[in-house]
Amino acid sequence: MSSSGKPLAGIRILDLTWVYSGPYCTSLLLDLGAEVIKIEGPDFGDHTRTFPPFKNGGSGYFYALNRGKKSLALNLKTERGKELFSRLSEKCDMVVENFVPGVLERMGLGYERLKRHNPRLIYGSIHGFGSWGPYSSWPCVDPVAQAMGGLMDQSGFPGGPPVKTGPAVADAVAGTYLALGLVAAVLEREKTGLGRRVEVSMHDAVFSVLEESVVRAGMTGNALPRRGNTDPLGAPWDAFATADGKWIMVCSLGADRFDKIYRLLGREDIAEKFGGDAEEDFARRSENLAELNAIFSGYARTRTAAQLVETLHSLRIPCGIVKDVVELLDDPHLAERNMVVPIDHPRLGKIRTYNNPIMFDQKSLGIRPGENPLDPELGADSADILAGWLGLTEEEIRTLARKKILWKS
Repeated sequence: MSSSGKPLAGIRILDLTWVYSGPYCTSLLLDLGAEVIKIEGPDFGDHTRTFPPFKNGGSGYFYALNRGKKSLALNLKTERGKELFSRLSEKCDMVVENFVPGVLERMGLGYERLKRHNPRLIYGSIHGFGSWGPYSSWPCVDPVAQAMGGLMDQSGFPGGPPVKTGPAVADAVAGTYLALGLVAAVLEREKTGLGRRVEVSMHDAVFSVLEESVVRAGMTGNALPRRGNTDPLGAPWDAFATADGKWIMVCSLGADRFDKIYRLLGREDIAEKFGGDAEEDFARRSENLAELNAIFSGYARTRTAAQLVETLHSLRIPCGIVKDVVELLDDPHLAERNMVVPIDHPRLGKIRTYNNPIMFDQKSLGIRPGENPLDPELGADSADILAGWLGLTEEEIRTLARKKILWKS
């Protein structure tokens, strides 16, 4: 992928991250133009190289999070490996990691040590619960962060068990926050000349996006109950089955839309009984939302999803057909916005994947038309990086390989 014309062109990153949250962060920075060097240790590099789906020995999961990066297979458990990493950090702008807190410090590769030789270094970390606090030593993965951060308690249906989201949103939100923090640190460095440490906790990240739930609990002392796909802000508000076996999400916010819908249904009595803009009118609709949704549900089952969307859009009521990912890969809107990109991969074959949603002047900062970024073979760039960044000779690199300091090349 070309970094030409991108805002982070010229920024070099040593990427010590693995699995999802960290690689997602560095993939965002790569799309913004940074050069990302993925440091991979024995015995198999990033764990996601072993995650499905597989084809011809390649991992689609690994590809999605690591396209366009370079791979340096460096054994940091050796003193020589640590010394080489330290020297590389003097040549780069950022180090990004998502190990358990304290691991890199004990290895002599923490921020305080590395910044002695590169005071401009920006050091980014993602941890499950952060590097301090009562939970900081606890193991954490995405569903645990969703559980302890409050998201699972808010997800699911009334009377049912808590439910995690499908995708790993705790990982994604934490990775996005860290990318934002690191970009801010680059801007700050332009003013101060100094780097800094930037940290994001997955637990903090989940808690920070609970929006109304936190505000309500902070005001009333009461937790918001699980409410499935409904919301007390409007009626009808739910996912409704249609005549052609599809589902449509309807979010009718406000008294004006409420009046239009129920008069369309021929239920002037409902429009008059539950209409109005006053606070008590909203409360009455909220208290009777199950009844109001049931009335609309009967109408929805007589219409196809397309017919229902057309009708509701004519009334300017937000709604949308519930789509699966196979449908989205053929979605004309995503296609026109270059959000679905075709890739010809030497192992995975012809695939389609998602693009970066950040648009500059109507162009994605991610994969540009005609580009075909690949994920790196393990250790494929080791020799070039050590020779180009540190000036090591071919013989020195061969010696490192013989001693398994470069454990894969």
